[in-house]
Amino acid sequence: MKKIKNNLWNRLFHSKKLEAYKEWREKAHAIIGWNKQLNEDLKKAKTLQDLIDIHKHAWEIGYQNSNLAPCAWGRFRCNSIPELTLDTLYLGDIWGLWTNTGRFWEEHKDETMAGNGFGIDPEKKVYDLIMQQYRQHLRLNINAIADNTAKELFGK
Repeated sequence: MKKIKNNLWNRLFHSKKLEAYKEWREKAHAIIGWNKQLNEDLKKAKTLQDLIDIHKHAWEIGYQNSNLAPCAWGRFRCNSIPELTLDTLYLGDIWGLWTNTGRFWEEHKDETMAGNGFGIDPEKKVYDLIMQQYRQHLRLNINAIADNTAKELFGK
């Protein structure tokens, strides 16, 4: 959003634009301010449900883009992110793993990558790879949103 100065002219003749800018600026500062905490939360997450909760929180505070949004054939097959559940979260299609729901991956937590043809440690848990996929997807998008917001706000 283009910066609008808070001067008498703008307060008198462009008050709606000035108020919209002030709201956007406040939201932008909040997005930038939450970035560090969200990244720490992502590191601490132990389950897919933990990551869903972080995703919902990030969405609620303004971390929104098409990569984190619902999509009928994508990863988040829900009507809205606040409605996202293990049954509407679809992960996989990596390292020879089929795409399945978060609930499926929770039920198969203890399966390993034994017999994979990708050079992955056969003792590596499939669940760990799925967690890594979702965590990385969230981290990349959350950081991109914060970086883009900072560039727009501070012009850097």
